[in-house]
Amino acid sequence: MSSMFEKFHAAPRYALRALAVSMLFAGAAHAASLAIDPMMLSDLRDQRSLLSAKVKELDEVNKQIVVAKADKRSAISSISRLEAENSQARSKLEKLQEFDRDNPGTISQEQLRAAEDQNRKAFGALRDARDKKSGSESRINSLNVDASAKYAEFLRLQKSFERDVNRVVDTHLQERLIALQVKKEVTVTEKVACGDDSIPVCKERSKKAAELKASETGSVVFVNSLTEVKNFKLSKEELRSEVQATLSNKVFSNQHMVGETEYETTITASVEPVIGDGLRDQMAAAIRSQVYDKVGGRIDFSQVQDPSLSEEGYAEDEPRPVRNTKKRVVQEEEVEEQPVARQPTPAPAPVRRLEKPTFTF
Repeated sequence: MSSMFEKFHAAPRYALRALAVSMLFAGAAHAASLAIDPMMLSDLRDQRSLLSAKVKELDEVNKQIVVAKADKRSAISSISRLEAENSQARSKLEKLQEFDRDNPGTISQEQLRAAEDQNRKAFGALRDARDKKSGSESRINSLNVDASAKYAEFLRLQKSFERDVNRVVDTHLQERLIALQVKKEVTVTEKVACGDDSIPVCKERSKKAAELKASETGSVVFVNSLTEVKNFKLSKEELRSEVQATLSNKVFSNQHMVGETEYETTITASVEPVIGDGLRDQMAAAIRSQVYDKVGGRIDFSQVQDPSLSEEGYAEDEPRPVRNTKKRVVQEEEVEEQPVARQPTPAPAPVRRLEKPTFTF
């Protein structure tokens, strides 16, 4: 039966603030004297420098990928326009050649050569745009391979760095918890008003009240003065649900009625505060922040992404990179159009004669 009250959720008026303040005092003392093994500190600083350099490398690769994608978009836009110009120049040349075959000597050779030159230039510009697009795609593929390798190395360094930081944080957190969670023996007396309760019921209520007061008193002894709770995100109400106290070796004595309306109980017990998970997390976060300050500052790892999987720089109608695919799709090579070759002029036909058409150049 006595085990039912071994642990109490902190609802005391003073113990919570006292315990929280004691943690703040301990935290302030450790903040100025956070001791990290010199070899570990040096290693953490080296790892932090490597991570910072790797982040810069990834950022540089990402910029190059964005530029290459912009070049590709520019080439694609040019190809659409140059294909139309090339088609128009080729069609114009074919019409002139066909008319020249049917009507030898009607069109001057200068006109035909000008149309051929225009067709060659249009085709050359189209070919250059396609080469630019192909070069941009090769550049993007090469940069993506480099980015993936750099990002994999970054993840390896990050995992190692965070693992070592966690070791330091866990060590100092345990030291602070041991310093705070000190078992103390207390003796307190508490009485309750019985009201309409029977004496056995009132006696049990008196025991519970004595245990609660012992928990309060056992927590209060950790500090000599009370101040406002600062530097913690948890409110005082939330603190009440985060601190627990364990009572052991309980001895009840001097249990008796006080007059006809109250019952009094004296308890001697060992009180050990238990820090809840929320406060542990707060303390660990504070220690972690101090460790980062010592090794060169915190890196927001959530902002570091694999540039090869970034959608930045893609046009709305462009296909996005497919994640976690094992097969590569082999793109069909574009077949270049060849300029229309000038055909030899056939012998003059002795038949009909057409009116000379009007061409606009």
